[in-house]
Amino acid sequence: MQNEGKVLIIGDSISMGYTPHVQEMLSGRRSVVRNEGNAGDSDNVLARLDEWLACDGDASLIHFNCGLHDIKTPREGGDNQVPLSRYKANLAAIVDRLVQTGKTLVWATTTPVIYERHLRKDFDRRQEDVESYNAAALDLMNSTGIAIDDLHAAIHAAGVEQCLSEDGVHMTGQAYELLGQTVADAIASCGGKD
Repeated sequence: MQNEGKVLIIGDSISMGYTPHVQEMLSGRRSVVRNEGNAGDSDNVLARLDEWLACDGDASLIHFNCGLHDIKTPREGGDNQVPLSRYKANLAAIVDRLVQTGKTLVWATTTPVIYERHLRKDFDRRQEDVESYNAAALDLMNSTGIAIDDLHAAIHAAGVEQCLSEDGVHMTGQAYELLGQTVADAIASCGGKD
């Protein structure tokens, strides 16, 4: 089977969970790598993007996401870690930089959260913020023609209650496998420029 090139995945801990499944599913067809560590919020992705691109500059396709860290809010109240207006500006800058590479780009929507399960942490994440930030990201990706891998919809279709673990953010093993298949399918359908 012919190797179709390298894929670079940029994302947070959700991508850390599904990347091994993507690697296994695309074994022999694509070399799949991801950024070092947790990509975190859009501020961090923007700050470190050139570094990650330099490490894996031979990737022909980039699958990317940020959002779950951006929506974090202090338990005592206040704004999101990265307010929506800055998230939009950061994403626009990230997309501009990625478009300059000439590589095939795939945006992944942010996966759902369950607020009640998340209460065990010392900060909040709310589903309504996931939806607002996803809507902003989708507006940008649709306007720039970037392919969309709707991980949010995949988890909803499979059942949020069953897919999310006890912390209300991360996935069960089976859900990570489902996301891996969703990502692998999106990569396969988008191809990539050599």
